[in-house]
Amino acid sequence: MMRHTRQEAKALGLPTCYGSACDKHPELEGFRRVSGACAACAAQNLRNSRIADPERTKTQQQKDRIKLMQNPVYAAKKRTTDVAYRAANKEKCRATIEAWSARNPDKVKAYAKKTKALNSGRILAHTVKRRLAKTKRTPVWLTADDHWIIEQAYELAAVRTKMFGFVWHVDHIIPLQGKLVSGLHAPNNLRVIPGAENIRKSNSFQVST
Repeated sequence: MMRHTRQEAKALGLPTCYGSACDKHPELEGFRRVSGACAACAAQNLRNSRIADPERTKTQQQKDRIKLMQNPVYAAKKRTTDVAYRAANKEKCRATIEAWSARNPDKVKAYAKKTKALNSGRILAHTVKRRLAKTKRTPVWLTADDHWIIEQAYELAAVRTKMFGFVWHVDHIIPLQGKLVSGLHAPNNLRVIPGAENIRKSNSFQVST
C-alpha cells in the first residue's frame, strides 16, 4: 500500500495519510487523518463525543443519511442492498417492523393518514373493488341471523382495536379474490385477527394437511 504524505493525500482526495508517529499509538506508524489527527485518536474522540451527546449524534446521522440519499448512485446502491437484505431476512424484518409499530402507535397512525392522503385515488379504487367483490360473493341464501353475525364480527374487530391499541381486521379465511380459490362473504368464512397478520396473509390461502 502506498504511504502518501498529507499533501499527496489531499491532492488525491484521500481521507488518510502518513506523518509523524503518535505517542499513544506508535504501532500505527504515523497513520493519520488528512486533518492531522492520529487515525486511532480521531476514532476514539468520535466515539466519546457520540456517547457524551447521543441526541446530537442522532441528528447528525440523520443529516448525513439525507445527504447521502441525495446522491443518485448511492441511493440506487442502497435500495438494491436493502431489497436483497429484506428478501433474505423476511421474518427478522417483519418482527422488527411489528415491534416498532407496537412501540409507536401514534407514528403508525400519522403515517397511515399521510399515505391515504397521498394515495386517495388508488385507495378509493381498491375500496370499490373490495365492496363489489363482497357483494358478488355474498350468498343470497344468508338469513337475517347470518347478516347479524357478520355485523358482530366487524363490531368485535372495532372493540379489539380499541382494547389492544392496534388494528384488528375481519379476515376471509378463503379469500374473496384468491388466485386459485374464491370464498364467500359468509359467517363460517370470517374470523377476527390482527391487521398486520391479515395484511401479511393478503389473498393467499393455505390448505391444512
